[in-house]
Amino acid sequence: MTRYVLAIDPGKTTGMALFTVQNGKEPELMWSGEEEFVAFVDKTRMIFMQYPEIELVCEKFTINLQTAKNSQAPFSLECIGALKVILLDRGRDPESLKFQLPANAMNMFPNPKLKLLEYWYRGGEGHALDAIRHGLLYLVSTGWKPTKLLQ
Repeated sequence: MTRYVLAIDPGKTTGMALFTVQNGKEPELMWSGEEEFVAFVDKTRMIFMQYPEIELVCEKFTINLQTAKNSQAPFSLECIGALKVILLDRGRDPESLKFQLPANAMNMFPNPKLKLLEYWYRGGEGHALDAIRHGLLYLVSTGWKPTKLLQ
């Protein structure tokens, strides 16, 4: 059975990473990139049409005092809202969107580990790498064991 996972790092520039996973094999990073809002929404809709049962994981964005001091920009929240609408449009529960803390993804998969595992994105602002981290963390949480890190 093949699973598909779309990982999202929401923001003004949104990181995206699409994985395919087959039992007993290493996950394959099919595509990763960084998109502005309209392109992010269009690409996400296309991916959902191609892979209707796709699993969706997103970086959790929490507004706190530091967030409010840094910016009043609503970009991350708008992306999360768009994801929930896309889920609704596909007949899926918007609460099925899985969230993960950014620190957990960074701690488990810092840049040297991403390079070792050969899940690396060149260019951009680092948002695609953050999406890759979230995808890998989600895969670990659903049973994948990164064997290269255990050697």
